[in-house]
Amino acid sequence: MAKKDNKKQGAKQAADSIPQASLFVRLESWLMKNEKKMFFSLLFFSTLFSLLLFDAKVSEGGDDSGYIQRSWEFLHEGKFPYFQGPGYPVSLSLFMKLFGLNVIALKFFSVLCQLGFVWFTYKAFVKRIPYTVLFALIAFISFNHFIQYYASQTFTETFFLFLQSVSLYVVFRLLDSIDRTQGFVEGLKKNYLKWLLFGLMFVLLSVSKSIAFVCIAGVVFYFIISKNYKEAAYAVIAFAVFRIIYQVCVTSVYGPPDTSQFEMVLRKKIYMPEAGHEDLMGLVTRFFDNFNTYTSLHIYRILNLRNVDSDAAYVLPALSYLSAIIIGVFTFISYRKNKFVFFSAVYFIVLCSGVFIGVQAANMQDRLIIIAMPLIFLVLFYGAYELAKRSSAAQTILIVFSAFMLIVTIGKSSFIAKDNFKAMKKNLGGDIYYGYTPDWENFLKMSKYCADSLPDSAQVLSRKPNMSFIYGDGKKFAGQFWVTTTNPDSVQMEWKARNIQYVILPNIRMNPKKNNGRIINTIHRMIVPFYQKYPQKVKLVKTIGTTEKCELFQITY
Repeated sequence: MAKKDNKKQGAKQAADSIPQASLFVRLESWLMKNEKKMFFSLLFFSTLFSLLLFDAKVSEGGDDSGYIQRSWEFLHEGKFPYFQGPGYPVSLSLFMKLFGLNVIALKFFSVLCQLGFVWFTYKAFVKRIPYTVLFALIAFISFNHFIQYYASQTFTETFFLFLQSVSLYVVFRLLDSIDRTQGFVEGLKKNYLKWLLFGLMFVLLSVSKSIAFVCIAGVVFYFIISKNYKEAAYAVIAFAVFRIIYQVCVTSVYGPPDTSQFEMVLRKKIYMPEAGHEDLMGLVTRFFDNFNTYTSLHIYRILNLRNVDSDAAYVLPALSYLSAIIIGVFTFISYRKNKFVFFSAVYFIVLCSGVFIGVQAANMQDRLIIIAMPLIFLVLFYGAYELAKRSSAAQTILIVFSAFMLIVTIGKSSFIAKDNFKAMKKNLGGDIYYGYTPDWENFLKMSKYCADSLPDSAQVLSRKPNMSFIYGDGKKFAGQFWVTTTNPDSVQMEWKARNIQYVILPNIRMNPKKNNGRIINTIHRMIVPFYQKYPQKVKLVKTIGTTEKCELFQITY
């Protein structure tokens, strides 16, 4: 009896001597008791913010309208959307089959993907990481306005995040079932259904973003450094089987792709193949340029730790290398403490490395890192959590700082939602142009005019053909993405070969926030010399707007 009492007293003294028993343990205990309430509350608010931040317009960038057009072409013309990954356009075509070319309905597909993303992130990590870390992660992906922005867009990011969360859930189920004592065949028999699902999910990832082909490399690399060699082999086999099946089926039905994704990755300028391809040193330079941009600018902007525009002037290489050291230290901590967080660290490091090598450095869009941000946040918060366990004061500081950042994040999202509400109300009420600046409004109205007033067979040249397609009710437009020539005879030869009959000449701002007279003059630089030499071949047909007007010209040869 005395021996038993001594054990109890020793256990009590040991517990009293652990600093984290003060705040973290109490927080963990409370979250464990209220797990379901906490999760479903966050899921509700995530859905609420998806709706409050809902943007009924297509973006000026053009990629989102490009996904819609490729989905439409797949559905109505049987053209397989190889470019930029077919996964999202093919999936979106199911919604398009139901709702047609209805932008608002198509955007709700992303809202559903956001809901699924939050759900499977919770399912993947619950009972595998501390509850404090889990709910910090769920709160981050639920309230962060950068992530929620894509929940109402027809970009591929939210769709990819959903697939990625399901893939992580599958991988973690496999990690739970690893048995080193089993032979190669026995281990495969035990989990063959899980490995089949693994192969399917990672092939879906690889066809949803071109750069996501590296995701399987991240998984295999983790298994190798964890000395799970059988699982590394299973992963390669499962992925290869489904990838081969996919490749054979798609190419036999739709034919081979007309462009090589690898070739496009190697281009110095994505839309200018004549600029040539990067050599090895060029790719190394690209990697470090992107590394500096994303780890010193975009990651901190998305975490709401830097309130600056997406501009190269704010890239701080010193901060990039400090960030790399912090991530390296926290990855090592996760290696020692939690295999699921460690897997997440290895996975996102490989994924980010693929992005940094595969994306042209001039493309500074924060959406390219969004797909890795949930896992980056997880590793950073988990590392801080493990370090803070050593001190009661550190625990208090971390909780207070996290609460402050949560308030900042919710506040920013709420502020944006308030500004967005009027535009959303107008757009949903039928004013599809409300919220655009006059330059874009005039351009989109001209696209609509071309669809309504010109013959269906008329070939119209547009600087943003995908957006013209959306607002032109599905009319196909020819694109002019860069200046191919300024020689009037060469312009005539090129446009005649393309059967261009009309040209939309917009005055789209170079700086979207300011009308300073500087415009995107791609088409201007081609049509002006052509008009100066052949004025009789250029006829003004229609003008829309007075300030930042858009003009339509008919071209004859």
